Amino acid sequence: MKALPIVLFLSFFSLGDLFSEEVTGPPEWMKSVTRLPPGNHADLRPVALEYTLDWNHRVNAGRVEISIVKSDSNSGRFVGDAQGSSTGFARLLYPYDFRAKSIVDQNSLRPLTFQLVEKERGGENSYDIIFETKRQIFTTTSKQKTGTVSNTGRFRFDFGQDALSSAFYLRSQALKDGDEISMVVTPFNRPYLANFKVLGRESHKVKGKVYEAIKLDAQIGKVNPDLSIKSYEKVKSTTLWFSDDQYRIPLELQSQLTFGYVSARLDEMKWLE
Repeated sequence: MKALPIVLFLSFFSLGDLFSEEVTGPPEWMKSVTRLPPGNHADLRPVALEYTLDWNHRVNAGRVEISIVKSDSNSGRFVGDAQGSSTGFARLLYPYDFRAKSIVDQNSLRPLTFQLVEKERGGENSYDIIFETKRQIFTTTSKQKTGTVSNTGRFRFDFGQDALSSAFYLRSQALKDGDEISMVVTPFNRPYLANFKVLGRESHKVKGKVYEAIKLDAQIGKVNPDLSIKSYEKVKSTTLWFSDDQYRIPLELQSQLTFGYVSARLDEMKWLE
């Protein structure tokens, strides 16, 4: 349930120790991160999206609402707000609520700040990430019955993304069949390596509606403190579908696990202007 707030990165995130800035040298995977400028699909019309999180397309487990607008100050920024919660039987087992905000530069599609607050039974965690030119600074604050604990960590990397900017950047690219894109994404207080490959085009049905879609395979690994990559054996495969049009709206994310699959599927879409 940790991944509920991140529509494009759910089911495989866990928290751990914070990073130090001390790096002995870039590993090979870091050299292969995609650094292309934003593609021809960089502009995004302001939109509100609602997703359902479910188990095996049978049991509803949560809701996620996302709105993306352009900054009122005309500063060339996208502002993304997201909120969601566990629902139904899942909420009885694990009550969970979150709210997140991302500010993304409209020209580079690089993040400036990302904030996430999540509430679960017995406590509240907040994550504040600042994306500087050559590093990320993330502060974690945990509020428990016994008190409040705050830690700050840093990760030196010059092309990091947050959960929203990574979706912006991915959808902006040409996404030709066979294309591969690699990104370093920080959704909480630890970076992850996300590798995407375009599998092709197909008709894809979501909630009774058929879309022409771009299908992508996703491989996600946690970046360990020694810069090695930890894979997740329980995640057999993860697949993404974007609408195959000028907007490229995320339609569905599905992670096949050893004991079934979880999905985030588009429920509603509303243009905001």
